[in-house]
Amino acid sequence: MRHRGWMLWMMPLLLLAPLAGSPASPDQALWKLGSFTWVKLVPAEPGASPNAQPVAISPEVLQATLGPVLAKDDGEDIPLFGRKELLELSKALSEALSLAQPGEDVALLSTSRHGHGFLERATGLTARLFVRDGALNLIVQDARLNFLDSYQMDNLEPTFTYGSRQAASKASLQAPQARRLRPDWLALPLTLPAPSLMAPAPATPLAPRPIPAPPVAPVAVTPVPATTASPSAAPKAAPAEDAAYEAKAQRLRTLKRLRDENLISEAEYQAKREALLKAL
Repeated sequence: MRHRGWMLWMMPLLLLAPLAGSPASPDQALWKLGSFTWVKLVPAEPGASPNAQPVAISPEVLQATLGPVLAKDDGEDIPLFGRKELLELSKALSEALSLAQPGEDVALLSTSRHGHGFLERATGLTARLFVRDGALNLIVQDARLNFLDSYQMDNLEPTFTYGSRQAASKASLQAPQARRLRPDWLALPLTLPAPSLMAPAPATPLAPRPIPAPPVAPVAVTPVPATTASPSAAPKAAPAEDAAYEAKAQRLRTLKRLRDENLISEAEYQAKREALLKAL
């Protein structure tokens, strides 16, 4: 009995151990970081406005944007993400946003010890993210979901909900400079602390893939003074076209790296590659 009790105590540690990335299913991309920690692309909710995606946001910018977010837990405002937790999630979130289409959201489940004690129980964080109007929208369903105890008892994986535009959850969030659309929904401005943190080149504002949708404000970047042109000089469209092609090339390189690292299947790589090439 003592041995069995030790195993039950150690089970949350085993569940949180990082796993190798698994291939995504044909209709979604999946970044699996642990048994109950993953990032994946999901269809946006019916009737949702198109997102300003795909968009390139570096892991460093995501860490700076999501790090200050606070959630209320037992009447106390505490960081929504742990520092190490966000460090591990930011790369997967960056890659997911660079591949997400206007009709897709990024779903997040992160299971971690959100306290500081060694015996602190691991809890789950479920959220939905998407970029629109120059901001990273974050909708949290559960900031601290206790599900591991029941999972260990019945061995049935719970059904996770990632937040909804239509129905508010019980989560309560706040962050500096954020627009609080609902207690559980923040619009976090994507303003760069330094141009070098964003890809591609900082001289060109990051623009989403062109889609038939209302104008969307681009992610803010440090402005570069325009050179003075002679009155007779005609405006040129080449720089904008070059930026669009470079953005598509960056997404193709990201796709190839995901396939080489076995994070997506060959079939999905070919399908998404063909879709990007048709848009050229």
